[in-house]
Amino acid sequence: MIQSPLYWAVVFGSALVFWLLPAGIRFGFLAAVSTAYMASIAPWWNVAALAAWTLAFHRLAPLTAESKPMAARILAAMILGIASYLAYFKYLPPILSGLTSDRFELQVVIPLGISYFTFKLIHYAVEVSRGTIRDRSLQQFFCYIFLFPIFTAGPIERYDHFLAQQSARFTIDDLVEGGTRIVHGLIKKFVFAGLILKPILGERDTGAELLSVLEVWPSYKVWGFMILSYAIMYLDFSAYSDIAIGTSRLFGIRIMENFNFPIFANNLGNYWKRWHISLSSWCQTYVYLPVLGLSRNPYLATCASFLVMGLWHSGSWMRVCWGLYQALGVAAYVTWSQYKRKKKIRFLDKGLWRFAGIPLTLAYVIPSLAFLVVEFDGRVYDAFRILARLAFFHLPA
Repeated sequence: MIQSPLYWAVVFGSALVFWLLPAGIRFGFLAAVSTAYMASIAPWWNVAALAAWTLAFHRLAPLTAESKPMAARILAAMILGIASYLAYFKYLPPILSGLTSDRFELQVVIPLGISYFTFKLIHYAVEVSRGTIRDRSLQQFFCYIFLFPIFTAGPIERYDHFLAQQSARFTIDDLVEGGTRIVHGLIKKFVFAGLILKPILGERDTGAELLSVLEVWPSYKVWGFMILSYAIMYLDFSAYSDIAIGTSRLFGIRIMENFNFPIFANNLGNYWKRWHISLSSWCQTYVYLPVLGLSRNPYLATCASFLVMGLWHSGSWMRVCWGLYQALGVAAYVTWSQYKRKKKIRFLDKGLWRFAGIPLTLAYVIPSLAFLVVEFDGRVYDAFRILARLAFFHLPA
């Protein structure tokens, strides 16, 4: 999207008009621009369906805040409805493909940004039912759902945060900070990731290429491939978030952060407070805590959260395995933390010892890319073959 001249023309043109309009219609204008831009890059039915869901949630959500027997049923129906819509496009085709020889996932066009707007709508419905959201502005809500800088790359903004972080008037600070953040994102993506790291990776830059040489490459080369792939993924993803956050600032909107230098996390718990912050915090609020409340089992809640985080990206067994891998690591870290407290082992949290967790954390996180680099180029078994090579073992092809 950011490679398109149309995107930047829309950004700067609409930002100028936005601040020239009366305050009362600015967000209606931004919602209309966002909708029109989405219609220019996505099928019309995609935009129409999203508009219908947005209007339905706006009308039905207030009914869930009333103390009536039907309120809980309405909320459940809303969540089940939008979740089913997501599952129909994102998860049902891979399941059907696994049961038959037909490639159903190749025949279905996944609506643009479906995961983002699904999670935002669920957040809105739940928080309205709890009484924490009372704003009833239709133009604000449509702008929140359709806001074009973030509907494909995030962050998964919270509605209450979206409303609270809006400038009432144009300021030079917003312009400078927004422009600076955009430049940071462009440098990350096109200079560090594109011009520096990708040439180092060379021609063998895909999972299929890695699998073709897996039997002959020594483990250190496989580690090099995975480290470079992780660095490129991090720079790309955080770059898109920087650009989305910076672009939103041009409209006086301060979107939540999505990354906080996860490469410096000294344990897995801290890592997931720094990587894709909006998704991990959403899962903590709407998956981890409810499952923990029902089961009283933190390990089950952790597993459920990471499964949702994995499937949020795509409906594949690779993402299921990726989620279970991350859940296993976090569960092990939690168990170790409890053991340290019980035995009063404190020296690891002091001095230079506390930095030892940084390479150890990355040494666990980076291998998880084995499930991602071959997601569309291999089998789950191939991902385990890569993990085995990273551990200096061979698994037969």
